[in-house]
Amino acid sequence: MTLCAEHHCSKIIFAGDPVGDQSAPPLDQLRRVREPVSRSKAGVQGKVADVVSGKSRHAESQNELKAFQIVVAIARADYWQEQPFTLEYRHDGAKHRYTPDVMLVWGDNRTVVEIKEDKEAESAEAQAKFRAIEDRLAEHGYKFRLWKSSEIRAEPRLANANLILRYRTVMVRPEQREHLRRALASTSEIGLRSLCEITEVPV
Repeated sequence: MTLCAEHHCSKIIFAGDPVGDQSAPPLDQLRRVREPVSRSKAGVQGKVADVVSGKSRHAESQNELKAFQIVVAIARADYWQEQPFTLEYRHDGAKHRYTPDVMLVWGDNRTVVEIKEDKEAESAEAQAKFRAIEDRLAEHGYKFRLWKSSEIRAEPRLANANLILRYRTVMVRPEQREHLRRALASTSEIGLRSLCEITEVPV
């Protein structure tokens, strides 16, 4: 998928389309454009189980690992894909390539997310680079979001996301669900311990 103008030209390349001359494939056919790698010898490569999609999400850093945990637990995205494509573009007369960390889809909204350490994200050079990327992606109908480490690691959201992930595959029997529904409908606020005692449903 290629767009050209007088001052710049950009192209989005999906996996299996090495020259970037085809439109975006259906979401369920999107794949990573490259295999996951560790970003440094000290980098941590991990996986997050995405039960809803039946996939194992590969993270290439601790920031990505925590970001993916949040996405799986609470983003409620219709679809998401790590490293969904490569953007080739020109900026200041030079040719550049950019592969997003992840793309999230809600309805017609497709948001490309770059995950970065705060110091890297806030440098003047990075800001200029990401403004250019944001402009090129907008031409193709994508939004751009820079997700900094401090935002990803903010509490209590991260702890809550991990708590949700611990129980996301636990089946709740219909009668337990009804006990919970009635207890929650009877009050505007209740502690988890009290809820378990009232409904006799384990945490």
